[in-house]
Amino acid sequence: MRFLHFSDTHLGAEIHGRRDPQTGYHTHLKDFLACLDFVVQTAIDKDVDLVLFTGDAYHHPRPDPLPQREFFKRLITLSERGVPVLLLAGNHDMPPGYGEAAALDIVNVVKIPGVQFVRSPKVVSIPTRKGEVHLVCLPHPQRRALITVEEERGWEEDKVQRVMVQRVEELLNKLVRQVPANGAPILLAAHLWVEGAEFAGSERILSATNEPIVPPSVLRRPQFAYVALGHIHRHQVMDDLEPALVYAGSLGRLDFGEEKHPKGFLLVELEQTPKGKWGVKNREFFQTPTRPFVTVELDLRSAAEPMQEAEKQLKQDRRLDNAVARVFLFVTEAQRDQINLVRLRELLEERVNYLAALELRTGTTATQPTAEVRGLEELEHFLKQSPLQLLDLWLQERSSQAPELAQRKEQLLRLAEQLLEASDLR
Repeated sequence: MRFLHFSDTHLGAEIHGRRDPQTGYHTHLKDFLACLDFVVQTAIDKDVDLVLFTGDAYHHPRPDPLPQREFFKRLITLSERGVPVLLLAGNHDMPPGYGEAAALDIVNVVKIPGVQFVRSPKVVSIPTRKGEVHLVCLPHPQRRALITVEEERGWEEDKVQRVMVQRVEELLNKLVRQVPANGAPILLAAHLWVEGAEFAGSERILSATNEPIVPPSVLRRPQFAYVALGHIHRHQVMDDLEPALVYAGSLGRLDFGEEKHPKGFLLVELEQTPKGKWGVKNREFFQTPTRPFVTVELDLRSAAEPMQEAEKQLKQDRRLDNAVARVFLFVTEAQRDQINLVRLRELLEERVNYLAALELRTGTTATQPTAEVRGLEELEHFLKQSPLQLLDLWLQERSSQAPELAQRKEQLLRLAEQLLEASDLR
């Protein structure tokens, strides 16, 4: 049995790009749709028996009609080819208010043959051309679905975390007991944060207080042939143990924090041993044709003619061709007036897909992503900062792309402090 596992398409994200004057599509959406087309074509070419999507179809819980239409066109293509598709709800797919419909609920209303959306924990059995497969489905576990306001009143966050993880484990135990015992392969599909996962840049602020951080041991069960994960945008296999716990990662790049990370999906082939146990025979990662994000840093401080040197080096850098790019020029104070940023912008915009930043800097260190979180300890330290500290950090990062914001930074911080004092949240 062969299936395709992909995740986190985030259609509708319009972060780095521009509006295409010919189609009206944002170029970031076009890039993500090209990746999605590659998924669909690979599923057809490889004759897969199932397509499994582990959450966050759209970037916003109330997406615009355009990304919805385009996503449905691809689902219908798979349906017409007889490929079953299971869509799991991610945190971006869930509506903000209790009782509201999710955008993907329409999948189950219009009943596209072979396509279903799962937004609550359940076991789903799917018939395929190679036989039945059972999927234990664990959509994004929201805090309020696991623990009530009344229950947690007076609790420390450590206790809240322990109780949330305990209830995820209890829920999973319950679901596993519901799986039919007919010898078919069993997969776990989950959209959650697994302890030890490495983040991508687009996940710099994940709130450890709003969702459980689940240890791998909670998910690793001998019944599962494969554990398909969504939510973390960095493709990774958690460890070498079986069954494999695999984040497919996001389908394309959302920001420069993901600049160096491969993006794609997995083609997984299962086999059954003579004793009847299902496991992974082969697992292959396919990289999508996502647009490159490129950061260029030129140190011009020792150049006699810094403008000419900048033009020369930028012209020679082929990485910039058709990329989403940001360029930082390190100069001395005396060299500032020798650099014509208008001229350099014109040259760059002739080559790049989108120029996110072009800046002069007089610092002595290369640019680093602001507060990029790589591990749980660093994340916990990050979340312990005050709201004003977090706002200051965000303004520093955004100011690199919006100079007018840098000019208003101190004023915004003063206003924020007044608001916090007035609301007694400081």
